[in-house]
Amino acid sequence: MPAELGNSKQGSPLIYKFLSIFAVLFLLSACTTGKLYYTKASGERVLGCDVEFVGLPSVDKFAVEYALSLCAKSSVKKGYSIDKEKEYLLNLDLQIPEPKCGQSWNHKSAKELYKTGKLSKKEYGYIVAHIDLGLAVVNECSPLAQ
Repeated sequence: MPAELGNSKQGSPLIYKFLSIFAVLFLLSACTTGKLYYTKASGERVLGCDVEFVGLPSVDKFAVEYALSLCAKSSVKKGYSIDKEKEYLLNLDLQIPEPKCGQSWNHKSAKELYKTGKLSKKEYGYIVAHIDLGLAVVNECSPLAQ
């Protein structure tokens, strides 16, 4: 580093500005991750799912929970066992509210309902995972039922 930059009055504000920008970017890039391992009958331990959601950590933890629960249920259905500390995933109720008639869940509509308080953090997180996993389908309900 040139001596004049380190000793100048302009150098210090530039460093602080850089560090401030770096800190903000770091905080904005928060992500929530989770992994699920299953064990085959042979005893081989295998990584079944590795998920990551980026956004609001308080919501993303539920998205991770939803994805890992689906993975755990699928692994056990195939005859594999999962780690004891992950067995709670097998008993989770993964039901989410239905989207409006003739529509499927999308990020925009889910976010809107969450911001207006019509979805809990858990519901919103589950819906985000549902969408991202490609499970969102059009609600074919009768308009009279709504």
